[in-house]
Amino acid sequence: MERCKETRLVVCLLLFLTLSVDLGFAFGQNKDTEFTFLLPPGATECFFQTATKNGSMEVEYQVIAGSGLDVGFTLISPNGYRLVSDFRKSDGIHTVDPTEEGDYRICFDNSFSHISEKMVYVEVIVDGPEEDDEDDEDWAALAEPEDSLEYKLEDIRDTMDSVHKNLERSRQLQTTLRAFEARDRYLLEDNLWRVSFWSSVSLLVMVSVALTQIYTLRRLFSDKHRVCT
Repeated sequence: MERCKETRLVVCLLLFLTLSVDLGFAFGQNKDTEFTFLLPPGATECFFQTATKNGSMEVEYQVIAGSGLDVGFTLISPNGYRLVSDFRKSDGIHTVDPTEEGDYRICFDNSFSHISEKMVYVEVIVDGPEEDDEDDEDWAALAEPEDSLEYKLEDIRDTMDSVHKNLERSRQLQTTLRAFEARDRYLLEDNLWRVSFWSSVSLLVMVSVALTQIYTLRRLFSDKHRVCT
């Protein structure tokens, strides 16, 4: 009886190690990139992202600082075709599925602004092509011996894959929310500066008008000419 338990334990460990290695390779195919950069006024910046054939790519951008909070966006395929073109937008999400093998060009245009620079947040998510089901069949064959273990390898793999995808999605949502927060904070600070500036100007005008009125009234009632009777 103890020998049977030891055999089951060894089989479980081997299956777990096999599953961990395979999931490591599978998750390693995801190439997520996120960065923030300053786009100078009157300039155009381009970035390149390598993709594999029959994969998928998602590009998300958001202008978080700069006058107007808008920018031009262009996505060009490895063959030179323009897939997406946005003009003066503050944010956008675009998906390419399936992708072609080669380098995609991601360009941001601020040529319409000659004074203000823009701060742009960019996130690129690249997923590789789906693998064949040969490995799944091999794992299913490994899981059958030893009286069909209590938990099947396929169920464990599906659960871990689902958890990984949910965690990745949560991280992406948190990053997007941080970008929205940064943009809202910039808008609040910019509005606070404008309100403070124009409030100061209004106060200065009011004080000037009050002083002018007082001076005028005093001049009216301070007539020093004497009238002879």
